[in-house]
Amino acid sequence: MAGPALAVWGSRIVSLLLFLLCGVQMGYTLRAQGLNPLPESAQDVARWPVVPIEVLHVLEEGTDGARGWLAGARPALSVRLADDRQQGMEFPVPLTWPGQRSLAPDESALRKLPGCMGYVRGQVLRGVGAPDRFRIWELHCGPVHQGYEDFRSAYEAERAHSPVPARWQWGLLAALMVCVVLAWVPWGRRSAPASQA
Repeated sequence: MAGPALAVWGSRIVSLLLFLLCGVQMGYTLRAQGLNPLPESAQDVARWPVVPIEVLHVLEEGTDGARGWLAGARPALSVRLADDRQQGMEFPVPLTWPGQRSLAPDESALRKLPGCMGYVRGQVLRGVGAPDRFRIWELHCGPVHQGYEDFRSAYEAERAHSPVPARWQWGLLAALMVCVVLAWVPWGRRSAPASQA
């Protein structure tokens, strides 16, 4: 008797925990998007301070880069700032988990970036679980010039292709909610009086 009851309570607790974890993760993603809104126009970006940089190298897939609860963009840049500090910078991507997104200039432009000196305008991402994640919205480095409109159009295309949170995450949350409801229905208690009769 104790065995079946323990299994029932185990399934209830596990389904409830999975539902809560999925809900918290999706809430965290939506909160991070709210803390890091997109600039409305190129004029907004032009009001941000200029950050002089020297691009040290391009961080490709599978290399060190931004870490945190929400995936960073690849490729990203490792740069040296005016005060000789090194920092990672990423191109604008929809904040999502899991996986990494890639929005960047074309391959020929990427090959021209290492070693170039120039400047960027952008914003430090907030609430993403990792310090110093800098999102580039304007890039001028050597022969490479990418403005707000270039990054914004690529960002919108990626968001239309893969909404955040992803559709499968909403589906998983709905499925887990059904599992939680079914797990907490007292199936055994309903059948007990009929068997006693």
